[in-house]
Amino acid sequence: MTRNFPKLQSPLDMWAGAGPRSMIAVAEPIKTVRGLRVRLPRVSLAIAFLTILLLIVASVTIPWGRPAQGAETRPVSLPETPLTFEESVKIAINQSPYLTKSSLEIDIRKMDENDSRYGMVPPLTFRTVYYVNRPNDPNLSPQPYSLSFSTDPYNPLGAYFSLQAQKLATKGAIYKHLLTISEGLKNLGQIYLDLAALKKVAVYQKDLVKESQEKLTYMENRLSIGTATSLDVKVAQQELELAKGELKTIDLATKRNLNALRGFLGLPPSQQVNPDLRDADRQVLGSFTPDSASLEQSKNRSYEIKIFEVEKKLQKYNISLAIAKVFPSLLFNTQTPDPLSATNGRGLYVGVGLEIPVWDGFKRIRNVSRQKTALRQLEAQKDEKESSLENKWNGILGEIQDAEMALKLAKSREELARLKSQQNEVRYQSGELQLPVVLDGRKEVLTAQKDAARNNAIYGKMVLKLREASGDLGNTYVHASSFEE
Repeated sequence: MTRNFPKLQSPLDMWAGAGPRSMIAVAEPIKTVRGLRVRLPRVSLAIAFLTILLLIVASVTIPWGRPAQGAETRPVSLPETPLTFEESVKIAINQSPYLTKSSLEIDIRKMDENDSRYGMVPPLTFRTVYYVNRPNDPNLSPQPYSLSFSTDPYNPLGAYFSLQAQKLATKGAIYKHLLTISEGLKNLGQIYLDLAALKKVAVYQKDLVKESQEKLTYMENRLSIGTATSLDVKVAQQELELAKGELKTIDLATKRNLNALRGFLGLPPSQQVNPDLRDADRQVLGSFTPDSASLEQSKNRSYEIKIFEVEKKLQKYNISLAIAKVFPSLLFNTQTPDPLSATNGRGLYVGVGLEIPVWDGFKRIRNVSRQKTALRQLEAQKDEKESSLENKWNGILGEIQDAEMALKLAKSREELARLKSQQNEVRYQSGELQLPVVLDGRKEVLTAQKDAARNNAIYGKMVLKLREASGDLGNTYVHASSFEE
């Protein structure tokens, strides 16, 4: 057998006396012989059902943030064969410490994006308070505890624009990472070109040491028979020491470049690296030539301009977000009566409201103007960005022309030294010249060959610089779509 308690007035009715009743829904408790059972009104049941359904949909549709790329990266084992430039590129993109920071920045931005995506659902907070002791007043609520579900102030427009801004921030981080990769691959290519040039120069230098040693032996023999002076021997000795010293310098430069290659690839110091330097120019430059590139292509592929465009779009969303903050925020609350309030009612009270800042010194209005001014600043930099890119492009073309001219002169000097050396060989065979003149001619040929090898490396590095500026280098090995998953 049950009996219904009379409906209780809300605290507002009790404070105001007779008058219209509160529109807040209240539960009607029913006492039975087995205990107290609370019958929730339809409004509370509907809101509870919608809240649970919203949380379930959010947990299913919103993806969890994935682990950072740096945490997933595993060291790549080196092949047993010499390491080609393309293989080095793959290793560098996967584990180079010079690319890790920008790679992890993408993961951080994606986590921020997930936070904003979850922010599309109002954050729900549950609070409960239990009173150990209360005033002995029959008018107080019979329950010694209170329960409440509430949300923070929620601005749906602000949440939407924040999500779109975070998506753009993620795209900007991707472009910055691609820019870092492109510049890193340029440095990697320069290391390969330097190592290839040093390998050739080392061969020529070893031949120079042999020629200097042969000249020294010849002078010592002449000194023993009295046809040369001690000064001639000292000059030959000095030439030999200089040749050996330069060979050591070349070896040190080779070791330094190998260490730079090992560090860029993220390999431990104890691991040996053996780069494949055959046809290094073809490996690094591929089919790219200065004539195949254009300024328009460079502008279309430029990561710097893409980053700038993302920043402009991001600033537009900042303006929309500032405008959204001018509008009121939504509030939602469901709670039981306060045990210290002057009511003996039970049940859940559901409330929906607005949060409207009354006075903030027009800060939100000024913030809209501030964001619009920042957008005008970015738009004013557009011509500067394009002009800077064009100046950089023309500067690289000028460097390529200078390097090409220096390479042609070096090759011409090499050919001239070779012709003179052949002429000296013929005259030596006929008895017109002595051996030291022939040896000096051979040394001039080797010196000219070294200069040609160095100038060829300089020219290759200038072309590589143009390839990177045109966007061909980065687009050949990596694309933005691979980071947008």
